[in-house]
Amino acid sequence: MTNNASESPNHPPKPVLSATSTRLSWALCLIGSALSSYLVRVKLRLEFDPTFESSCNLGSAFNCDVVQTSEASNAFGYPLALWGLITYLAIIPLVWLARTSTPRAVVLHRALFWGGCLVCLHTVYLAYLSSFVIGAYCLYCIGMYLVNIGLTVILGRSLTKRTKQPIKPSHWLQSSALIAIILLAFGTLTQQGYTSVRASMKQVRIAAAKAQLDKNKRASAPTTPAGANKPIEGQDTTASPASATVASGLTIRTHAMGFRYSEEVLRKGRSFFEVPVHEEDFALGPVDAPVTIVEFADFECGYCRALTANIKPLKAKYGPKVRWVFKHFPLDNHCNKVMKGTQHPDACIAAKAANCAGIQGKFWPMHDRIYDRKLRINAPNLRDWALEVGVDPIAYDACFANEKVAHAKTRRDSRAGRFARIAGTPRTYINGHLVPGINATEVLDYYIQSALREASNVRRADRGDTKVEHNMVSHRGAQGAVFWIDQYEASLDSKGRAISKPNVRPAEASWYEAKSACEKASKRLCTERQWVTACTGALAIDDNKNGDYTDDNVEGSLFPYGLFHEAGRCNDNRRGQGPPVATGSMPKCVSAAGVFDQSGNLAEWTGADEQSAVLSGTDFRWGAKATCLKRQRRFGLGYRNVTTGFRCCADNPVPAPNDSSFVASHDHGAQGKDVPKFRVKTLGGDSMTEASLKGKVTIVSFFASWCGPCRRELPDLQKFFK
Repeated sequence: MTNNASESPNHPPKPVLSATSTRLSWALCLIGSALSSYLVRVKLRLEFDPTFESSCNLGSAFNCDVVQTSEASNAFGYPLALWGLITYLAIIPLVWLARTSTPRAVVLHRALFWGGCLVCLHTVYLAYLSSFVIGAYCLYCIGMYLVNIGLTVILGRSLTKRTKQPIKPSHWLQSSALIAIILLAFGTLTQQGYTSVRASMKQVRIAAAKAQLDKNKRASAPTTPAGANKPIEGQDTTASPASATVASGLTIRTHAMGFRYSEEVLRKGRSFFEVPVHEEDFALGPVDAPVTIVEFADFECGYCRALTANIKPLKAKYGPKVRWVFKHFPLDNHCNKVMKGTQHPDACIAAKAANCAGIQGKFWPMHDRIYDRKLRINAPNLRDWALEVGVDPIAYDACFANEKVAHAKTRRDSRAGRFARIAGTPRTYINGHLVPGINATEVLDYYIQSALREASNVRRADRGDTKVEHNMVSHRGAQGAVFWIDQYEASLDSKGRAISKPNVRPAEASWYEAKSACEKASKRLCTERQWVTACTGALAIDDNKNGDYTDDNVEGSLFPYGLFHEAGRCNDNRRGQGPPVATGSMPKCVSAAGVFDQSGNLAEWTGADEQSAVLSGTDFRWGAKATCLKRQRRFGLGYRNVTTGFRCCADNPVPAPNDSSFVASHDHGAQGKDVPKFRVKTLGGDSMTEASLKGKVTIVSFFASWCGPCRRELPDLQKFFK
């Protein structure tokens, strides 16, 4: 017999959980479900809505958005809050089942309590991450922490009041199976609901992006030739501001520093900003990649960290098709004077450490290591991470101590960000078009695929697969701007304008004539750098800084068609005199971008002014020496014969004039022509110019003392003079 009345037949045992404890547990589970549901919504909105900010975005200290974009907010491919929602929903029926006094209820009670203890330990770990790694707190997460602790306390108090009783293994198995079934049921339903909502949001976001891209194409269709907006690389930095129309239908201007930008400024920055990519920039991928993605970022920015995680699979997927460029924009006035204050106090030292690693060629490993961190950013940790990626510690320490060197690039990038009108991070530009926010991997993937399709259309247009009236090809040049170059060597129309068309004889011209013909056609004579860039297929770089782009390292290929000379591909093996072949008549003598006859046929005048004027390339007599890197300056700018020609460049494709009629211009006579401009000193010391000859019949002869024909000509000239 027992004296415990509560266990007598007339007084059955009390439930494991009292009615009050049950109601409190259910209330806490409902609160936890509401909090976790909201955080799942925040997670999805941050992925698919670049304008979204949660109600908990209260600054740098309390910011649910920062916490929800950290790695700690995910577990096994799903938001951590989703696992919390599944748990809270499952606890509701389990608490109800634990109300009875059966052995099964005792097992459920114990399982709930010890599970709550594990959850509380995980709660402590998450609080540690918020305090020491993420550097921000989520009020809704703190609410869930309190719910977890409250549930565990309620279950623990009830457990301590129970007398211990033996539990059969079969009861453990039954209870474990019941817990597994309930968790699986709620987990399946919740996961399917989450997947469905996420897929719907993704479709809406991609549909909005597609609608915008289609709208942009329609807006530009009346005024923009096919492929006119392809932002490949650019013109010289000395180019004056110009305007053009890109696929967005926006007016695009070119700054003297090389920026191409739209006047339209959105809340997140300029809608179009073609960011200059310099030699010292941190870029991953080939310079001729059809898609260039430039990210302005901050190493302490949680959004940037999340974007980096979303980008990672795309880098592996697209390889050389995409060029990734990183530009600093720390939200700290210490190194970014654009900012009025400091939101991220450790962002500048992180940028400084990345720059010092970058000087040693270790920027991208350091970039990945900083974003993959499990500890807070500080100078000792940064140094440890730098050593992990293989930097020289002595050189790193010297760089890190030198503020001027370590922050030089950060300040340059920040100034570019200021011009782009951005004030936060991350800001991503895909081929010049702003794609703000974190953006899910699928959304970024859609933008890249769209950009690749557009680039493919441009290449087909440039090669004549579609009807293109301008016969010009786009190339990347200096500072990230765009220049266009004629596909064919220039000919002349009846008005003296340069025209680029196939199957006609190219014009023979002096530098003065070439410059004038290009200007009459609303173009300009190509610079040497642009001509060499188009020929080699890579941005020409003056490695030895002497102003000559042909006497040092070869960027790209030596011949327009490849690395090695191939006889018969171009008109470059004729030892005798001309005339040159018709334009484009050597179909294999073409660069990858579709520019014909830059090897052999005619040497071409380049240079924006008299000081930079040279004959680039070589004519039909040079054989294997007819490369992209040949130049001639031994002739005067009036030099003109059967070996000299030219082609034009422009900031934007220039359509061929409708009233153009081709005429050959190969007259080598000077009769009736204007006297070339000159200024010489006479033997008497006076200055003589062409103006002094105005109104007189004039014979002008240029000669050199070493020239045999010139010496033979002098006696005849003397007769004329008498």
